[in-house]
Amino acid sequence: MILPQHPFGVSANADTIGLDELSQRLALAHGWEAKNRLLIQLAKALPEFTAEYRQDEFRVAGCESQVWLLIQANNGKYDIAADSDSKIIKGLLTLILAAYHGRSAEEIQQFDFNAWLNQLGLHRFLSASRGNGLAAIVTKIKQHAISMT
Repeated sequence: MILPQHPFGVSANADTIGLDELSQRLALAHGWEAKNRLLIQLAKALPEFTAEYRQDEFRVAGCESQVWLLIQANNGKYDIAADSDSKIIKGLLTLILAAYHGRSAEEIQQFDFNAWLNQLGLHRFLSASRGNGLAAIVTKIKQHAISMT
């Protein structure tokens, strides 16, 4: 399966938006409105999944909005792509992709996504359902990485 390409995560591509750059951009956006605008703008860089990938087998349970997640091992690293029917969730998916795409199973297990959200000051802006949805996506990524090692 060839995953849809996006600019988030760890990559040899110079146009990749990783954790550090995303953290800096979010730090410069003051207040939830500015951060929300940034996330929606970043979401535009995510390709919309075709019907082939918008299948129940790729859907993440525990998300209020529809979220589809594709994970593929590639030479010891994990390629991850995601899509949602919600613009704000799609923006939040860019955070997950920046954190986990292109990383090894060990790196995936070691990264504390919730601590990073707290560090960015984003956790307090998330509703309980959005926080639970993000946790479900992160759990699915970590479980997949464990099962493949």
